[in-house]
Amino acid sequence: MNAPVRKLIKPTTPRTVHLLHLSALESPVQAEATTEADFVCLAALCPAVRSIVSQPCTLDLDGHQFTPDFRVECDSGACSYWEVKLEARFSKYRTLFTAAAGHLQGRGEHFYAISNVSLRQRNQHKLARLLDRYGKARPKEADVERVLREARSRSAGFTAAELATRAQVAPELIYHLLARRQLSFKKRIGIGSADPLIHPQYLEKQDDLLLASWFDVSPWHANAGANS
Repeated sequence: MNAPVRKLIKPTTPRTVHLLHLSALESPVQAEATTEADFVCLAALCPAVRSIVSQPCTLDLDGHQFTPDFRVECDSGACSYWEVKLEARFSKYRTLFTAAAGHLQGRGEHFYAISNVSLRQRNQHKLARLLDRYGKARPKEADVERVLREARSRSAGFTAAELATRAQVAPELIYHLLARRQLSFKKRIGIGSADPLIHPQYLEKQDDLLLASWFDVSPWHANAGANS
């Protein structure tokens, strides 16, 4: 494994390049194109995620070189690698993805390939951008503690509306705490009437599998050549 062979920001880059400063992450993250930026904004909402690094390394795969789009490091110590692709292009890269998965599997790490369709289901990418804006607010500490106290009182969680009502706060504070990962989504990214929010202490998974479950994807199988 070598250092990346590409530089993300360069004068000849034909696509939009994003430098994302997100409320939940200590360091900014670079992304090529809007689809990659959507992935970063969504992954940053996951309490298990410690950092996201763009184009982290280049893998040598039997004579072929492959640079994954992102490495996601979790508080548990687990690292996973993610490639973001348009769904129409998956078939072209299937063999390469399978080789990458096999290489990383030998190191005890997961490889994921995720499509624009998975990233944008239920317009969750738009929700992530909205939450990040609320994450930049500076609410009163007493209000924050009241919400968190309510969230800790029920492991099954509350909807955003229920939690705001019980804590007697504006919904915008709930959004702020989601962006700051002081609250978490239980099953999927959403703040609808049926989407429970919980305190992060009740999360069942503490690594990349939590993020994968939100996206409804699984690690790419090295021996199957399919994302299942």
